[in-house]
Amino acid sequence: MNIEELEKSREKVVKKKKIGYGIAAIVSLGFVFINYMFNGVLEFDTVFITGFLGVLLTSVLTMKDYREFVKGYKKVVVLEIFKTIFKNIHFDLDRGIPEEIISNTGMMDTGDIYHSNDYICAKYKNVSFEFSDVEIEEEHTDSDGDRHRVTVFKGQWYIFDFNKQFKADLQVCEKGFRNAKLGGLFSFKKFNKVQLEDIEFNKEFNVFAQNNLDAFYVLTPNTMEKIKKLNNSVHGKLLFCFIDNKLHVGLHSGKDLFEPNLYKKINIEQNHKQAIEEIQMITNFVDILGLDNDLFRKGV
Repeated sequence: MNIEELEKSREKVVKKKKIGYGIAAIVSLGFVFINYMFNGVLEFDTVFITGFLGVLLTSVLTMKDYREFVKGYKKVVVLEIFKTIFKNIHFDLDRGIPEEIISNTGMMDTGDIYHSNDYICAKYKNVSFEFSDVEIEEEHTDSDGDRHRVTVFKGQWYIFDFNKQFKADLQVCEKGFRNAKLGGLFSFKKFNKVQLEDIEFNKEFNVFAQNNLDAFYVLTPNTMEKIKKLNNSVHGKLLFCFIDNKLHVGLHSGKDLFEPNLYKKINIEQNHKQAIEEIQMITNFVDILGLDNDLFRKGV
């Protein structure tokens, strides 16, 4: 697929949606008119109900075409930019990081409903990483017995090679990160809350470690400054899991990355710029945290 074909794919979806919405509007107004003619009453609730059903039906009927457009966009626009920045790229739009990978860290609750896609693994500055979009929902029952879903995490999960070897696991959780497992909630490991010398860092983050010495070894004053800088560069809540000499990062950003605007004409220059800005979220973890520094790779 090239740019012209991608634009035609976008226009096809938009056209189908407009037709669907138009039909839904006509049907809704038709019900109101018929009801008024026979009963003499204007019931505008019908407009909202039939309109909602029409929008829902249109979304279902155009889903296949929309997914084809999104896949085309990510291959034509996003992947091309990836190739200029990263090496050893593997891009799988249909799968994501498996739930058990996150669950086995013991550091985040994966809820009742787990969904992940847009899996990418690659190398940046000789640092191997992988990430995908992740959405986690919980099911709740209200006082009337009705069940509903609540999104507790929507964002990205990253896994980086870490340049320090440590003997025990460590968690750094930004306060307000909703579904982290903290302190006594760890089901199979003993963790202690650690107070660090950086008062500002303690105000922003909770730190839990199996071994306090490892916490001080990994979270040096320099590293804490870098984490604070990184936190200021992203939009959303952060969770850092240092486990098995890997750095897992959960970013509760509230959005998926690299998603196109269906109602905006393809502009390759602007679309590349948007992709680069979102890619910078990945490169910042390596650049700001200095994950490419192999000074500590020989171990403790």
